[in-house]
Amino acid sequence: MTPLKLAMEIRRYNSSEWISTSPIQDISLVAATRTGFLQLFDYIQGKNDYGEKIEMTAPVLSEVQPSDGPFCESSFVVSFYVPKKNQAKPPPAEGLHVQKWTSTYVAVRQFSGFVSDYDIGVEAAALQSNLAGTVWSKAIEKSHGADHTTIYTVAQYNSPFEFDHRVNEIWMSFDME
Repeated sequence: MTPLKLAMEIRRYNSSEWISTSPIQDISLVAATRTGFLQLFDYIQGKNDYGEKIEMTAPVLSEVQPSDGPFCESSFVVSFYVPKKNQAKPPPAEGLHVQKWTSTYVAVRQFSGFVSDYDIGVEAAALQSNLAGTVWSKAIEKSHGADHTTIYTVAQYNSPFEFDHRVNEIWMSFDME
């Protein structure tokens, strides 16, 4: 097994709720994540229908549906995990929606540093390479149909003010039956 093959893990997440933006069309993951983060930050600061301040959670997720070309807009949905105390009834807010996740599996590749548009493509390709020929690759293909090789999620765990020991991940989700 090569070191590249060791750079992946499979996780199972229980059902949960996330507050998410509408799709953001942009050529840059970094710019789209900034736009979505600001919308979600306003939400947790009390700009929601209940006027309730909500605890900040990590990771910040950016689901990526890449475009067909290098200079075309991709679609990004940015999400915050809804804290446990708010899971039963997350405050609604204009322009945001609640995503209810059922129990799900994700293939994960971790990387460090600040996220850049270039690195994301490299890391997503490396995760796909790690998965090639595995039972999980087949599960991703079955779960996502024709889009199985393109849709992925970027998870960012650190505050933008943390410069050392940054943790980021590429996720590819799937169901196991």
